[in-house]
Amino acid sequence: MRQKTILLFQPYLRKHILDFGKATSKFQFVVYSNRYAKTKDFYKKSMSTPREEFSRSKLGFQNRLRRLLGILNVRIKFIKNHDLLFTYGCLLITNKPYCVYVENGAALFNYDPFILRNFLAKCWFAFLIRLPQCKKLIFMSETALTSLIATGKFSQSTEKVLRKKSVQIYPFVKDPKQVEPKKFSSSIKFLFTGIYYVKGGREAVNAFEKISKVYPDASLTIVTPLHMLLPEDKEHILSLPKITLLDAAFSAEEMENLYRTHDVFIFPTFRDTFGLVLIEALSFGMPLIATDQYATTEMALENYNAFVFKNHPLLDYDPTTKEMYGKLYNAKTFYETLFSLEEKGAMAPVEEFLFASLQQFLTDPSLLEKYSKNSLELYQKKFRESLISQKIETAFTEAAS
Repeated sequence: MRQKTILLFQPYLRKHILDFGKATSKFQFVVYSNRYAKTKDFYKKSMSTPREEFSRSKLGFQNRLRRLLGILNVRIKFIKNHDLLFTYGCLLITNKPYCVYVENGAALFNYDPFILRNFLAKCWFAFLIRLPQCKKLIFMSETALTSLIATGKFSQSTEKVLRKKSVQIYPFVKDPKQVEPKKFSSSIKFLFTGIYYVKGGREAVNAFEKISKVYPDASLTIVTPLHMLLPEDKEHILSLPKITLLDAAFSAEEMENLYRTHDVFIFPTFRDTFGLVLIEALSFGMPLIATDQYATTEMALENYNAFVFKNHPLLDYDPTTKEMYGKLYNAKTFYETLFSLEEKGAMAPVEEFLFASLQQFLTDPSLLEKYSKNSLELYQKKFRESLISQKIETAFTEAAS
């Protein structure tokens, strides 16, 4: 029997869908245009600081026109030799059946919640998802679908079609080998990874600087693109003896070693729609300290395996319904707001939460092991390799049949 082929087609391929090819041997994955390889060094090519990098990120004529006309994120692709197309964050006009992986519902509307509310855009969306070639919208999280429906406020018929064609599948992560629950010690190692300002790195450092004066054996490792740090922040971090600062240019094996050798994962993000690193941290049995940001609470469960900060000052959606506001979707506006809040001391509650959470792990001997076991249980229940592989294979089989 001929092995069916899936063409990975999109503006830029994300690691999420490239990894789907590792999840199933039933299909052969073919990459059409791997701009991911060209754009993975985006941060190296960008400006040296967030202020400079996003100084030109304004709502220009092109974006205003998109909002006015309700222009969706749509690509056209006609093929002959493959059974199925798989894309990321955009709808297709094509002659073949296709699936789209959706991290954030606004991605289908050019990452603009204002377009998502546009009547013309919703009409186009209703038309495109009804096309027989559109087989499945695969949502990265439960929140992604909930947020799309809450923000779009579609007609009943459109919402019915959307729900019928939707399936939720978390990103594929390979199971690590020989993982044991973390053990308590006075020298607990905390780990932070991600873009420093966006993921709450400044707040994490400030909180850890205070906690290290009380618990000098604790340590913190920060993995972030170093060129994106403002000089004064880099100098401050390097002056703190219990913090190790590493550039974010690690191989998968090197990251695995960090997860294995550290105890607690810190993720106080202010701008995220998922957080793949949270699943990776869970797979190594790491308890979490996180903010409630979009889908993070699907991995970070309060009083189970995590401490979670609710309603941080940069929340850009309704925390109950997940309806997106879109006030801070523009990167320039986000950074300006973040730096302004930090200068005014408005982020102090986040730092206080981080301090209290760090202190809990450093003073309660049973907490680390308990939360570590719970992280491993949660990973096995919702994110394990075999479960995600089965879901991926089922979705593609149904779409290609």
